[in-house]
Amino acid sequence: NNDNLDASGELPAGTYDLQILSPDMRQDDKPRRDKNFVIPSGSVIYKVAVSAPGVQGADGDTVVVAPSGASGFPTTPTLTADADGWYPADGAGSVLPSILNGTATTADVQVQVTTDAASSPRQNPSAGACRNSPSALLVEVCYYRSAPGPDAEDAHIPFAVEAGSGT
Repeated sequence: NNDNLDASGELPAGTYDLQILSPDMRQDDKPRRDKNFVIPSGSVIYKVAVSAPGVQGADGDTVVVAPSGASGFPTTPTLTADADGWYPADGAGSVLPSILNGTATTADVQVQVTTDAASSPRQNPSAGACRNSPSALLVEVCYYRSAPGPDAEDAHIPFAVEAGSGT
């Protein structure tokens, strides 16, 4: 979100609420709003990952995915910049726990990211990025929610036809 950048175009150190950006690629004329990145209560989170394409910091700078204080969120990965300030191209991910024994979140969870130092939008020429490549902090949170078993509304069950009712 460009509103978080300072006057020099850098993202200052801090904690930021994440958003799911609207692709707004539909052919109709209805604009779609960006949505807050919130995991619903009762969800079992089984993977968290983060990457920072086109973002440069300094040696040892970190980016951490941080939930807004609800239980059930797994250990979050830490993305650490290398000696040149670039974050790893493949990002960082959490260890995949057993999805069968996961703990459900106790409340809605606003997903946040915390940076410990200012980051700049730059391209890593050794990674083959062109000048027009985007810069972003990308976060992936995978989860599932329990649901009741299917009912008649979930299946296409044909109605019974009585003899003589057809044409």
